[in-house]
Amino acid sequence: MADEADLAFYAEQGHLSQALAAQPQHGVVLKPAGYCHNCGGADVGVRLFCDSDCAADWEYQDTLRRKLGLRRDPSPATHGRVTMTFTR
Repeated sequence: MADEADLAFYAEQGHLSQALAAQPQHGVVLKPAGYCHNCGGADVGVRLFCDSDCAADWEYQDTLRRKLGLRRDPSPATHGRVTMTFTR
């Protein structure tokens, strides 16, 4: 038979499991799509970005979005939505 400590432990584990399941997924995985994921430039082949500058800019903006708790859209340049652009 479970005592009060066991019941409290199981209740705590249940609440923790629910809280972890409710957390948003933060893993944004970019996949080659034929355009630069930062500026939207075409004809990059199987690469993710035009060059190292675009890659660094996207990384910087993604880090800021994560720190500010903003939505992490994997390819904002081509979805036609208004997006925030950060400058250094």
